Amino acid sequence: MRPFLPVLAALVASLQGCASGSTTTPDLSRWLAETPEAMPTRLWLAGDRIVRAAASLGPGAIPQAARTTIDSIAPSGTLLFQGREWGPGIDGFRVEKHYSDTNPEHSRSVLVTPEGRVLERAHTVPVTEVPRDVLATALRAAPQLEQAWIVSDDSQQRFWLCELRSRIGHQLVLEIALDGRLLGVRRRITARVDV
Repeated sequence: MRPFLPVLAALVASLQGCASGSTTTPDLSRWLAETPEAMPTRLWLAGDRIVRAAASLGPGAIPQAARTTIDSIAPSGTLLFQGREWGPGIDGFRVEKHYSDTNPEHSRSVLVTPEGRVLERAHTVPVTEVPRDVLATALRAAPQLEQAWIVSDDSQQRFWLCELRSRIGHQLVLEIALDGRLLGVRRRITARVDV
């Protein structure tokens, strides 16, 4: 257990820094401590800092104005995630839903401010409909494309987010420009956080 203490200490320090920073919630550790266990908390790391966080919320925790916008973009469906999200320029509510009764089957994600303004919206696209340049960039990183999301702001498409699986089982998330340029690569891991 001792080898993990420096990692845990860095995570706690990062959470405290995130909690006191101006771009995130003033009390992230409280939000994390109150999250429902059915939906995991999401953390984005850069070096030894948490740069973005999403803490899951229970039913009824999203303000009505935000809920109205979310329901207009992602009505019904199976709830995958519902939570509060913070990061640089972000303070809002994210909901992700899956639609298995549609053809093609797909998922949707929407991030809105408490007042209901859309910050980001995304939906999955079948692999056969992913542009050739985007697909080629994704498959250079890993052989198995699991999901491709087209991500937009409130008015236009911005980039692709491709979730891939490497030959040794690592899950990678690639951010790819509309013209196929690689913008960033992250590895998604499963983690345990004690708050």
